[in-house]
Amino acid sequence: MKKFFVAIGCLVIVSSSGVINGKATTTNSQTLVVGDKKAGVYLYATPNPKEERFTDFRVKIGNEIVETEGWAVSMSETRLPELHVIDLNGDGKKEIVVIFIVGYGTWVVKKEAHILQQVETPDGLAYEEMDIDNPVHTIERDFMITATDKTIQVKGRGHTWRAANQCGKTYYRHRFPLYQSVNWKVEGNTLLADVGLTITYNCVPAGFILKYKQKGEIYIAKQIKVNL
Repeated sequence: MKKFFVAIGCLVIVSSSGVINGKATTTNSQTLVVGDKKAGVYLYATPNPKEERFTDFRVKIGNEIVETEGWAVSMSETRLPELHVIDLNGDGKKEIVVIFIVGYGTWVVKKEAHILQQVETPDGLAYEEMDIDNPVHTIERDFMITATDKTIQVKGRGHTWRAANQCGKTYYRHRFPLYQSVNWKVEGNTLLADVGLTITYNCVPAGFILKYKQKGEIYIAKQIKVNL
């Protein structure tokens, strides 16, 4: 898939026209952030130099323009969004997956994912954002995690995993800040969430890989691999 990016230092302001829910519309001047020329999908946003953030994202898919709610990302060349045009649910139609980096540190990265999918509406077919089950909530619901300075144990979904604590210590015993390291990825036509198990501020010795599938109007983790 051929993608192109616009460097932050030389952003291009463009205007485009399209359709939102079957009605003709014209976007105000916005910045082209990332695009897939082969698929004809482009991601635009309004830059806010004062706050150094992109907001008010719109996705142009062919002649259709999809407005979004709550999308925001830092105006940093190292934090440009990922854009994937893939068949997530195996129905022969392409979905749009956008992944933002919303935070990172030496040992962790925090991302968020969005899925746009073509659905039936009263006005005909249109792209809408789908719900994604929160991977941290899934892990906390399905697994019991405990740790000491010597060992780590994960129990859930009919299995128990035990391993030596490679960090040699732990700041947490039962409740862990899983939200600090959520790395969304696309592999082939599959959406994955790689969630790190933070034991200390600079040690992540284990983690979970969640593979997402569509169930009704939401994408849920059908498979979870424990890396311990």
